[in-house]
Amino acid sequence: MSSTSNPHPRTIPLPAADGRPGRPQAGGGLLGRVGPNSRTHWTLLLIGLVGSVAFNAIVLIDGLLRPGYDWLRQPMSALSLGPGGWVQVANFIGFGILGCVAAFAWRPTLAPGIGATWYPRLRVLAGLAFIGAGLFLADPGGGFPVGAVAPATPTAHALVHNLVSYVSLIVTVAELVILARRFADEPHWRAWSPAAAIAAVLMMAFLAAFGVLVAQGGPAGIFEKLASLTPTLFGIAIVVRLLTRHDARITPECR
Repeated sequence: MSSTSNPHPRTIPLPAADGRPGRPQAGGGLLGRVGPNSRTHWTLLLIGLVGSVAFNAIVLIDGLLRPGYDWLRQPMSALSLGPGGWVQVANFIGFGILGCVAAFAWRPTLAPGIGATWYPRLRVLAGLAFIGAGLFLADPGGGFPVGAVAPATPTAHALVHNLVSYVSLIVTVAELVILARRFADEPHWRAWSPAAAIAAVLMMAFLAAFGVLVAQGGPAGIFEKLASLTPTLFGIAIVVRLLTRHDARITPECR
């Protein structure tokens, strides 16, 4: 018997339902076309991570550089308005596209088990919502852009923007809840379950603070940005652990 093996296997065979070795499987449907631990699988995971980090970094840098923008008080959507607004428009759309692409990595990461079907679907929905947030702009308000007059009633564009923004936020909280439930079933990931639940609660608390302070003219923007940063930091932690374990799957045998 030869002792030589491929040090970089493209896929790892998953057992079939009857326990016998089977073909590499990532689940059915369009989102199940990526082989577990393939180069494509790892690349898509990293694309999602880089996209999330880049989105938050661009919001921070653009907010600090834009004249008249109050990073602590004003929402990130305001950055889409006025001169230079194309930066945040592109940020929304680019992040949404990368999110839809990266969703294909999560079926093989979670299959088989809880979340393997709905988690990647929700990732696609969140990505589409971010694309919508870039295509439909918010109305001026809160003194930004400087000199712009807020309309007496919300425009159609603003209504759509607000709707897709709510969808993206609600979906992201749901993703964290799904991960908390899934981690609870995995012996070597069980400690991550309360962490995912805490991230979901923190995100909801930040969003609630944002909603209250926006109505009162307080420092709402900082809480919206914290709500965006929370799932990003948790996602970084998950991908880093997968990388250190050299296995992109969350399964009982992946210690």
